[in-house]
Amino acid sequence: MHSVTTISGQSRASGILRPAFTLVELLVVIAIIGTLVGLLLPAVQAARESARQATCLNKLSQLSKGCLNYESARGTFPPAFTDAGFVNPTDVYLGSSGTTGASAMTAPWTVRILPFCEDVSRYSKFNQTAGSFDGAYVSYPAANKTQAYTPNNAYQCPSHKNSLPTTPNTDYFGVSGGGLASAPPAGKKPSNGYLWCTGYYGNQNFFSNGAIVVNGSISSKDVTDGTSKQFMLAETRYQFTLESEQAWDAATSGSFYVNRVSRPSWAGTSRANTFTGSHATTGAAVNGINSSDFVDTFAAPASGCGTTTCGGEMSKTFGSYHPGGCNIAFADGSIQFVSQTIDINLYRRLGSRADGNTGGYNP
Repeated sequence: MHSVTTISGQSRASGILRPAFTLVELLVVIAIIGTLVGLLLPAVQAARESARQATCLNKLSQLSKGCLNYESARGTFPPAFTDAGFVNPTDVYLGSSGTTGASAMTAPWTVRILPFCEDVSRYSKFNQTAGSFDGAYVSYPAANKTQAYTPNNAYQCPSHKNSLPTTPNTDYFGVSGGGLASAPPAGKKPSNGYLWCTGYYGNQNFFSNGAIVVNGSISSKDVTDGTSKQFMLAETRYQFTLESEQAWDAATSGSFYVNRVSRPSWAGTSRANTFTGSHATTGAAVNGINSSDFVDTFAAPASGCGTTTCGGEMSKTFGSYHPGGCNIAFADGSIQFVSQTIDINLYRRLGSRADGNTGGYNP
């Protein structure tokens, strides 16, 4: 005969009572589950970040290969961009001079390497003879403006929260040099790790001792320190955006520059012109990795930026949202995660191609 179970859970046949969980027991179970989730969540987050960092490294590797393929085909690394109105790289400190006439900036390195990164289609949409590639502060030929402000995922790190499908930014800069953001003292030159030019405002950071230089024609033969000891491309989290520049302008200039912003992009060159503005896709190894308080590129930096509208932050500080450092591509094509605790003097010298540095980076 089959047993019959009552609503109270008592079996008539067996006479055994099976009560439900008590409230205390239920709360204990929930607490245990919560504790387990708390223990597992950091591991899950770390695994996700590890995957994002690997994706970032792969993207930087592809861009690095594009630069090396460019050099193989053209004989030099891609210049940051060229400008007939700006002097060619020299080992003479220019101070707040350097312009030779009207600005006519050509495509930046980020556009030049597209055919060497299997993106001929995007490259062909740019008009290479349409005139300047400068930001919208002054003018931008319509033929290139649309493309320059069309986001390019190949230049975006997945760990950067503001690198969105709608944001035309880049998280990878060419390395124009390294050293101190100051004029060379007596007996020293820019190649010794000092500024090449300070620009119109006198407080910009133009270096000429790196691999990706304005009007540059640098080849691997010029990297006498050794290509394995030369930064070529580096991660950045400091390229300012339309949002951050407008926030800065509203806070410091009474909105005077709002709607007149330079709007850097992955395909930009310089605000206004080479001599006046901050370069949009290159930087130098000056300040330590991740050392800036410019932590949100959709907002103004906490400490302000001065008259270069946030350009000072991005032109001399590399960094990422990966814990502890950033990915950097060397001129031999290798990619390394460089710690933010790297010796600052070694870090700066790794940005310079011919300063006699014999020490590489050993994590």
